Amino acid sequence: MLLGLVLFASRSASPQAVSDYQVKAAYMYNFAKFIEWPAQAFPTLTAPIRFCALNNSAFEVELKRVVTGKVIVGHAAEVLQVHDREQARNCNLLFIDSSQERHARQIFDELRGTSVLTVGEAESFIEDGGMIDFVLRNDRVQFRINHKAAKEAGLYISSRLLEVAREVIE
Repeated sequence: MLLGLVLFASRSASPQAVSDYQVKAAYMYNFAKFIEWPAQAFPTLTAPIRFCALNNSAFEVELKRVVTGKVIVGHAAEVLQVHDREQARNCNLLFIDSSQERHARQIFDELRGTSVLTVGEAESFIEDGGMIDFVLRNDRVQFRINHKAAKEAGLYISSRLLEVAREVIE
């Protein structure tokens, strides 16, 4: 399934066919299938898995299109828009767009001690402490993983996801 998404997302498409955010939202949904959160990340066994977009309503719309009605390992998918770092602590996956780049380290500091998977698109995102970073290479959306940051947050990333990443930082 992930390989299919990678092949889909890797193809160049006309701007009218598939937007950058549509591809990234589909990736985020699939990332959730290959991540294991610690039990304490969910208040109950059936609590929703929370996909969040920090101050980005356009990405929130795309996430809703992709995840509405989906269930991941017993958790219904839910999309939340968050407006500050404090609200971000309630997420399982958090998308941080490039406009937030100057605040990234503060966001990561605020999330320390939580199991929030941070996903971004800024050039230095994973070097600054983010976990998964979208990169555009030859008109194709790809991703890099900061495996060390994910492990420090108590997240287990499947080897299948690590294998298809463009780069993995241990």
